[in-house]
Amino acid sequence: MISHFVNRKRELERLEREWKSVPSFVVIYGRRRIGKTRLLVEFSKNKNTFFHTFFEGTKESHIKALRKELAEFFGDEIFLSLNDYYTIFRYLAGKIDAKTLIVLDEFTYALKGDKELASKLQRAWDHHLSKKPVMLVISGSLIGMMRDEVLSYSSPLYGRRTAGFMLRPLSLFDSFELFESFEYGIRAYMLLGGVPSYLIVASKYKNIEELLKWEFLTPEGFFYDEPYILLSQELRELKLYFSILSAIAVGKKRISEIGNHIGVEARRLYPYLENLIRLGFVKRETPIIGKKSKGIYKLNDPMLLTWFSTVYPHKTEIETGIIDIENVRNELNKVMALRFEEVSREFLIELNRLGRLPLRFEKIGRWWRKDEEIDLVALSEREKKALFVEVKWKDLKEREARGVLKALERKSELVGLENWERFYGIVAKSIEKKEKLMVEGFLLWDLADFERLISSKVES
Repeated sequence: MISHFVNRKRELERLEREWKSVPSFVVIYGRRRIGKTRLLVEFSKNKNTFFHTFFEGTKESHIKALRKELAEFFGDEIFLSLNDYYTIFRYLAGKIDAKTLIVLDEFTYALKGDKELASKLQRAWDHHLSKKPVMLVISGSLIGMMRDEVLSYSSPLYGRRTAGFMLRPLSLFDSFELFESFEYGIRAYMLLGGVPSYLIVASKYKNIEELLKWEFLTPEGFFYDEPYILLSQELRELKLYFSILSAIAVGKKRISEIGNHIGVEARRLYPYLENLIRLGFVKRETPIIGKKSKGIYKLNDPMLLTWFSTVYPHKTEIETGIIDIENVRNELNKVMALRFEEVSREFLIELNRLGRLPLRFEKIGRWWRKDEEIDLVALSEREKKALFVEVKWKDLKEREARGVLKALERKSELVGLENWERFYGIVAKSIEKKEKLMVEGFLLWDLADFERLISSKVES
């Protein structure tokens, strides 16, 4: 689906370093649609490459497809007579004289078909392939299986890889290469995150209402069944996992609240939440200052947050065709408000990297205690400086902004940090008389500041 290749500069540079120092063994993993195959296709350009992608199937069907492509690549029909992975890899090593890139894409599907595949590849690498000018790359979308069967200490392949990384979503700034309109682009990113395939779908539209109507709120939409596909590959007991994710989406942040909401004893939920965290769908957040035992759970995947907020509660209306965008307007605004806080964090991190803040912070996060909370607190322990920021997905009048800043100053006293220099700020859609407030020493940013920074990043 991804026809436009976006950035991935750091990942490509790492792969090129491995290419220069063969033999090398690289492991890449990441969720579905994150762009692993597209990255490897881009990297393989102008290289002597054997590229094979595994699909769902049996061991026999996997071996048959692999040996057929090897026979065609090398022009050697002997491959067609080989019926075992180890024998295939050993014979493959004997065919390599020149520098060669071997890509085994979606390796986890082959692992599902043959649990001994990892040990067979390990033997072939140790005794044959590692003696050749080969760069071997294996990639996989089943994150749990990649970690357990390839990366873990108990895996036969442990210690063989020379490099490896989890391919992550695109950043806010990189995502804008896919959009002509800033206003629409930032909203699409807020709803979907930086998964390239998702953004490609969004780029076909001009506004959020149309995107939501045709791709979320219709049974034929791209995202209508996406969570089922995404979660069913990694997890069993989908009904319980969906209940947990739905509870978090509607604001049940603590494990006791989640348990009460879905009617399951809280202590039973810990392993399920750990699985969701391990796979990147949920995150546990703790106050940047305070007791780490006071953690809360949040959906870490923007698309899942959007889906569980707008689609899951309205499945019946969608199936019967009586849904309208106005039916989910409140839920959509809540998603936007939650995601704007995360996007604002990305924005401040970039300003910090560029040295455009009155401090160089080492960490940033939320703070809360009882009924008091601050959206973002950035700390420079080295400088003894702190930045306190409230994030508002709204257009603020001057009077409202002053009220937010006054409350922020009061709440900052509850955080502690005596003898630290303090700065106060707001991020909002727009802020009336922003320049006047900035002259008074406050730090204020609105969407116009986001647009300027994003434009400068895209142009560079």
